[in-house]
Amino acid sequence: MSDQLPACSDQTFPHQLDRDTWRILKKALKTGLSDRGICVGDDEASLITRFMLEQIEKSGLRIVPAKPTSEMQQAIKKALDEGKRMSVTWVKPRTKQRWRYQAAIDAAPSWRRGYELDQAAGSGQQDERD
Repeated sequence: MSDQLPACSDQTFPHQLDRDTWRILKKALKTGLSDRGICVGDDEASLITRFMLEQIEKSGLRIVPAKPTSEMQQAIKKALDEGKRMSVTWVKPRTKQRWRYQAAIDAAPSWRRGYELDQAAGSGQQDERD
């Protein structure tokens, strides 16, 4: 098995999509605050954004792209493969749709992974400056 990550259709690695998702969300919050005269630094913006997203997830919601990524589309196609479903010969169409939907959500870019990657990149840059 190869250690390389599969490329998306737009030649972006999945971890880059996670990081991009995180940065878009953080920038949106920071811009919204600055529009109201509240200026925060990058560290504070990261903490506020993380807290906000954790509260959203705690209520049972997820942040996913409006247009499915290629990973999400592949997950939808593979959701009903033999190894991924119950060993039932017939299931309701509604159940199949729920399995497909859950697979797409699970394959969506993760703001949490993006946050961790951004923090790791930020600490690496600070080490270089010191």
